[in-house]
Amino acid sequence: MSNLAQDLALLEARGLMRVTTDGENPVVRFKHALTREATYNSILQSRRNELHCAVAQTLLQFHQQLDLELVLSIAEHQLRCGDTGGLADFLLPFAQRLIYTGRSTPLIDVLLQLPRAELGAPQLREIDLALADAHAARGEYERARDLYAQLLPRADTDVLRARLRQSLGAANYHLGDYANALEHYRASLALAQAQGDIALQAKSHGGIGLVHLALGETARAENFLRTSRDLGMQLGEGLELAAAEYNLGGVQRLLGQYPQAIKSIEHALMLEEKFGHVAAAARSLQLLGACYHSMGALETAIEYYNRAIGSSRAIGDFEATAIVQSNLAELHAELNELDTAANLYDDSTQYFRAAALEFALAYNLAGQAHVQFLQAQKNRDAELLTHAQRMASDALEIARRIHSPEVEGIAYRVRAEIAAGQNDLSEAERCAQASVDLMRQIGSALELKRAYRTYAEILNQSADPDARARAAAYFERAEKG
Repeated sequence: MSNLAQDLALLEARGLMRVTTDGENPVVRFKHALTREATYNSILQSRRNELHCAVAQTLLQFHQQLDLELVLSIAEHQLRCGDTGGLADFLLPFAQRLIYTGRSTPLIDVLLQLPRAELGAPQLREIDLALADAHAARGEYERARDLYAQLLPRADTDVLRARLRQSLGAANYHLGDYANALEHYRASLALAQAQGDIALQAKSHGGIGLVHLALGETARAENFLRTSRDLGMQLGEGLELAAAEYNLGGVQRLLGQYPQAIKSIEHALMLEEKFGHVAAAARSLQLLGACYHSMGALETAIEYYNRAIGSSRAIGDFEATAIVQSNLAELHAELNELDTAANLYDDSTQYFRAAALEFALAYNLAGQAHVQFLQAQKNRDAELLTHAQRMASDALEIARRIHSPEVEGIAYRVRAEIAAGQNDLSEAERCAQASVDLMRQIGSALELKRAYRTYAEILNQSADPDARARAAAYFERAEKG
């Protein structure tokens, strides 16, 4: 037995190490994290540096085909040994794969430690672009937008300018700044068309479609999203097509075309899983859950939501996690599990507020106000009812500021419920009518159905026989969907 094997056997017998296998290869680990840290801290710094360099060189020598975990491990060892020469050139070709496979957090940690003073302008641009993309993948759109904006004046080609415009469009879209999002998406589209870049044209059409959807211009949105999918199909079965199918599935769900939406999103999910795009796959799982939720298949919806939240949490996608929490809160409210719903809304609202995601925040505040209204009714709590009213008003204010008729309509519906709970039937009817009008405008099938039902319930409380007759008509519309 070699000295190394004898030493390892002794350490294992003393309970300090554990030897397992990975395929045919032995894997040696410390049995306890505290033992590992104590051993590491007992080594002189100079010797630590030598060992880190040796590990990095050994990994490179014995692994001709590097997987992404090895790339991060080698980069970390090179940083720790101080051998950063060539590290940017080694790491950056893997950056996009690291991002879409859910490794944005460790990538950011490594990129921020690179010695910028030693690098030239092209490498610095690549590092900042990878950082921006990684922050966007984590849902940190303000930081991503700032980095993209700083990069735009440094872009020295139309290809890079088009890429940055597209990314700025996406960041502004998620932050609810739709005017700037449209400006950047259109600029990106013009540059992509001039270059004949089909992939970027597909992305830009998709982005423009999403902005029109958020603005309640459903027909225009659907046209742009279908064009995006057609362009994606020209490129074949790839991630561009997956993104287009996902976006189209979103508008199909809004319009109540649930079988078509599920088909589109399932195709997106298949492609995302095939190409290892973990972050996008988690969001497709969430949207599938939302489709089944809208159809009333709550058990199936919960299954997809739980899969989505597990995936998004595992990769540190905080935005996606908060969105699924919001979805689950709405579902638990429908099951009359109000405390669970309230806790989920609290968590997601805190994230959306901190991340300045105004569309998601307004949507969440409206849902949270609805739950507080139900809790106030159940507990006969006038103070909670007043708080629900303030929250619904906040949702309405944000929705108006970002020009989101969908969320504005939802907020009006919740305000109608609260006004009715306060026996202000005149205000309740006004708000309910406003909700119906907005949902008719954008063609939101599920929310229009909810608006009809709320309006009918309010009219039904009136002593006026004509109002009661109108209530019956709205109940019928709600049932028909």
